Amino acid sequence: MKKIHLITLSLAGICQSAHLVQQLAHSGKCDNNAFSICLKSILEINPASVIAIYGNHEKNLIVGLKILVSLLTFSSFSHSYFELIKYIFNMIIIERKLKKNRIAIYSLKYKISVIANEYHLNYNIENLINKLARLYLNIISSLGSRILVKGVKNFLQDLRIQEKIRCLLFSGIRAIVLWKQYGGNQLQLIYFRYSIIKKAKKILYNLKYVT
Repeated sequence: MKKIHLITLSLAGICQSAHLVQQLAHSGKCDNNAFSICLKSILEINPASVIAIYGNHEKNLIVGLKILVSLLTFSSFSHSYFELIKYIFNMIIIERKLKKNRIAIYSLKYKISVIANEYHLNYNIENLINKLARLYLNIISSLGSRILVKGVKNFLQDLRIQEKIRCLLFSGIRAIVLWKQYGGNQLQLIYFRYSIIKKAKKILYNLKYVT
């Protein structure tokens, strides 16, 4: 079913963002390509398709697809597992608040379009990180539900890492919007869990032949 395919990709986007937040918070670094994909996904306001948001190729969501399978198969009940779940649910809560605030949505869309136009003129990734992180702080954080990120104190106090984490939370919320646009909801993760796992595994299997 095509809908399951689209839902699986959007869920992978959510998982990829949350996982990279964990990597940055605990090690001060993360997968650069996966981070870049998440970052640029924020700029896609009116995409032609789900995969267009993620660089037009499923390989850009390999990290997220692996994490999605791990989460839905309950392969680990470690502290890291529950931390990841908590980040995802907190992003869902923020997305709900954002959905109810039309002024915030309008402001976000307008400012993202301005930032996207600037980026496509100079392709300055550092400037893009700074501007999207500031936008997250000014609009999304002001909604009242801040996400408490846990990790190594030295990394969490680093301003550059803080900016990257805000961008990843932003991209996770973007992916949640996408997931819900295709009919995604939390009950679906229970009733269609095996279908989503099967689809994610199939995508990963197929990618072995193109990566």
